[in-house]
Amino acid sequence: MDFSIIINTHNQSKFLGECIKSCINQNYLNYEIIIVDTSKKPSKDKHIKNKKIKYFHLKENSRKFPVLNQMYQIRYGFKKSRGKYICLLDGDDKFSSSKLTTIFKKFKKSKIQIIQDIPTLFSKNFKKKSVIKNYKKNIFFQKLFVSWPQVFGTSTISCTSITLNKFFKEGKPFEHNFLAIDVKLIMFASHKFNLINDFEGITLKRMHNKNLDKTYSNLFSSSFWIRRNMQMKYDYYLKKKVIFNLDYMITKIINIFL
Repeated sequence: MDFSIIINTHNQSKFLGECIKSCINQNYLNYEIIIVDTSKKPSKDKHIKNKKIKYFHLKENSRKFPVLNQMYQIRYGFKKSRGKYICLLDGDDKFSSSKLTTIFKKFKKSKIQIIQDIPTLFSKNFKKKSVIKNYKKNIFFQKLFVSWPQVFGTSTISCTSITLNKFFKEGKPFEHNFLAIDVKLIMFASHKFNLINDFEGITLKRMHNKNLDKTYSNLFSSSFWIRRNMQMKYDYYLKKKVIFNLDYMITKIINIFL
């Protein structure tokens, strides 16, 4: 088995069918789909009967910290997987039909362990929008202020099974409760492995009111600064040293008053 697509979903029934369909329609054939669902009720979507799919309905693990629930879902799905390569996917997002083919070629050509592609945003209210321009603009900001790579979301991450296994063993996945798996895995991988940001448009990221990253990306919310402080603590765990810069000082000062 070349690929395992691990879909985590929680109360996303109105989007799940589209998500699964995008996986079934891949033009690469050697893969499996593992769905880990912590919704109140099991999904009745017709697509889960497909022979490529293994569907698991579990009890929600953490209501207080949704990112922890997602972490448990992906770890559970990973334990059930057989693929050499793992593609992560949120239940409200989609893959282009060429996602697996594109990623497979890159893994075969390069000695890399993890790929983060650059998503295309979409919703009912606006047309598809690439974030590639914003990504290029943020490269200077990233180098100047922060010491970890830009993160584009769980659905943009593909890695070897060895990489994900190492992360769950050594990456402290269930500590720092405000950090989702995309943030931790990319930070961990950038320190331990060869990480590449490549490809545009093979992941479609849905924008809606319940996006978790909307809460954590609001500069004026306490959640933003608490998470940023946790990122710095996690960065210290990985590098065993403090990176003193403007971002560090501002974050530490603000967290004193939270």
